[in-house]
Amino acid sequence: MDSLSVVSSFFECWRVQDLEMALVHMHPDLVYVIHNGPDASPLAGVYCGIDRVRELGYSVLAQFDYIRYEPTILGADDDIVRAQVIFGLRHRASGHVIEGSQRSVFEVRDGFIVSVDIYEDALKVAAFMRLARGSAQLDNGFDLSDLPAGRQKSGAGA
Repeated sequence: MDSLSVVSSFFECWRVQDLEMALVHMHPDLVYVIHNGPDASPLAGVYCGIDRVRELGYSVLAQFDYIRYEPTILGADDDIVRAQVIFGLRHRASGHVIEGSQRSVFEVRDGFIVSVDIYEDALKVAAFMRLARGSAQLDNGFDLSDLPAGRQKSGAGA
């Protein structure tokens, strides 16, 4: 199978959330990187090997319901396939929904995906994860619940 076909088939498996079939497309020594940083998401980081990627996949499925998943392959150059995924995910514990897009870069060799790099809006993901965890804590240390309630008395919108 050529690189484009491998990635397309992977996307079809993940679209129906069949993790085990999606993993069939992966090389046992796969390197899977989510580049949005650990401050943005507890799932960010480097996952080496099929077992770690399996754990990641089941963790994603345990934490989120997919309500929209639309991958589009943007281009393929030999062994490199670039894609964009439009997504909508519902955080199971909080019920909050995040919508957005991610860019993915796949490297395919001998019919298997050997590396995946995922790029997302780190600030958006970080803000969503704070919301989903139920935190009203701002990065500057202020807690929104400590602010006095009241109507603005002067200035714009008064």
